[in-house]
Parts: sequence; structure tokens; C-alpha cells
Amino acid sequence: MKQLSELKWGAFLLSDLFDFDKGNQNNMASLQDGDIPLVSAKKCDNGYKSFIKDNGKKMFEGHCLTLNNDGDGGAGISYYQPVKMALDSHVTALVPKVEMNRYVMLFISKSISKQRKLFGHGRSINSSRMRIFHVMLPVTTNNQPDYEYMDTYMKALEKRLLEKYRTYLESKNNEMSIESLEGGRKSLIINWKSFFMEDVFEILSGVRLTNSDKTSGQRPFIGATDSNNGITSFVGNTNNSLDSNVLGVNYNGSVVENFYHPYEAIFSDDVKRLHLKNYEGNKYIYLFIKNSILAQKVKFQYGYKFNGERMKRQKIMLPVNSDQQPDFSYMENFMKKQECILIWRYIDKKLQFTT
Repeated sequence: MKQLSELKWGAFLLSDLFDFDKGNQNNMASLQDGDIPLVSAKKCDNGYKSFIKDNGKKMFEGHCLTLNNDGDGGAGISYYQPVKMALDSHVTALVPKVEMNRYVMLFISKSISKQRKLFGHGRSINSSRMRIFHVMLPVTTNNQPDYEYMDTYMKALEKRLLEKYRTYLESKNNEMSIESLEGGRKSLIINWKSFFMEDVFEILSGVRLTNSDKTSGQRPFIGATDSNNGITSFVGNTNNSLDSNVLGVNYNGSVVENFYHPYEAIFSDDVKRLHLKNYEGNKYIYLFIKNSILAQKVKFQYGYKFNGERMKRQKIMLPVNSDQQPDFSYMENFMKKQECILIWRYIDKKLQFTT
């Protein structure tokens, strides 16, 4: 396959390749939390700002591109969108006029984004500029967009990256022998013991924040939900619940559901924050313990809250070391091993569709 530098390229009007459909969400304060992605003019996260409920305004079908019309640092960036979504009024959907697959659209989105330096907060991509916007694409001998090359190129790029990741994960997986998994133990028998949660964790409260007091921003706000890693919105607020590297456990709403938050976030008063006592927790340890806590979910429901006092005296089962204390080293290594195995299987499956 030819390299990009060896190709013949041509300039094409964006309007010849796509129909334009401008976003319509312009009253962010009225939006309710849900499971539909809201795409805004962001420069990261595929443009996702939050997840909302259908509010009766037009929703946009997936398998198209989005183009940021303006925004601080995001103007001119294009993303491929695979699923149904809502668009704010600073974003335009680019709906292909001819059949294009995901790989072709990913290629074109990158070519569009290459021109982002032409735009900024003071120079938006308005309707007039969009009509004359050109994108550079490889061409066939007939000087038409070479969709076949774009498809082949992106598939090959994806395959190279997947193989690179698989090789890395296989090496990590092999490094994590049974001996290292068991923390050097001679015995493969794992002993378990019950612990009161207050003996393992420092349990801290969230802070009430009403919808009317929320300001727009990029900080995750953690509510008592059972999805989206507990994130119910993104806000500009801060308060005494600001935390990171912590488990957020719902005591109300979706009771006992809990999520690990490595990033800085603020927490609803329906969510308790759990930090390990006398040990520096990390992603792997907290994810292990997450499932031990979830095992208690059957005892609680909306009318029987997992409040602070009940949480303190709730017992959870944990593996223990020779001193009969929680074996955090085992928990960490076990979860690392599982992560490697699952990602390796995922990559292996993906590679089956790129050959």
C-alpha cells in the first residue's frame, strides 16, 4: 500500500460530500440527565459533554461526522459519531451523500481537523464558510475521492495498533505468573475474612447540589445512578466533596451501586466517598473491593437506604494475608491479571475483523 506522501491528492468541497444539519440544543440548564450523548464543541472526548434525556428536539442518527463550528480550542475539529446523539447549537452534523463506512469517515474527519488552525473562538465556521470549506483527500485516476484507499489505510492503521497493544498485553500477562499473582505464596489457597466497612474505609459524605445551582463546566458530578460510572453531569462548581482516587457508593437512588473515580470530581449528597484507611488505594484495589460491596446489594433497596450508619457496620468479604489483614497486594495483582486477559481477548476479537 502506498504511503500518504506518495498519493495524488485533490481538494473537495465539503458540501459535495455531505449534507449539513446544525445542532439545536441551546438551553443547557433545562436538560435532564439520561443516556443520549450530548455532543458539543469540545476538543476532546469525541465531543461528548454529557448524557441527556430526549427533550423533544430533533435527535441525530449515528454513523455521521460532527464538526465544531466554534469554541475555545475546539473550532474546526471533526469527529466520527457511531450512535444516536443530541447536538448543541455550536456543532453541525455532516451526513454523507454517498455510502461511506466507519473507516472512510474516520479518515475524512482527520483531514477536516487538519484545518482547525484556520479557525478559533473569534473565527467560527459559519454557514457561508462551511459552503466553501474544502477538504484534501487522496484521489483515483479519475480524480474522484479514493474511498477504497481510505478504507484500506485506516483498517491497516487500526490493525497495527491492535497488534502492538496485544503484544504489550501478552508480555504483561506472561510477567504476571501465578507466583506473582499470589504475592509469592507457596499455597494457592486464598483465605477470606469479613470486615466492617468502617474498619477498612474512611467514609465521607457528598454535598447537595441542586440543578438550579449547577454551572456549566468540565468537572464530573457524581450522582446516585447505576450507569456512566456514576457521572450524571459535568459542572463548573466545586465544594467540600471535591475528591479523586476514591470509591463513590450510592446510599440512595441506585442503592449500593458504586464506582471508582480516579479523576477529580464532586459528589452528590446521595453518594458516600470511601477511602482506604492506612493504605494507598489504586484503581485495581478499589475495583476489586467494588464487587465485594456489590455483593451486599440484595439487602438494600430504595426504601431501605444504605446510609452512613448502616454502611459503617456493613460487613464485606475480603482476601486476607498471614496476619489476617486485607491482602491488598493480592487484590491488585488479581485485577491486573484480569484486565490483561480481558483486553487481550477484546483485541484478538477485533483483529478477526481487520484481516
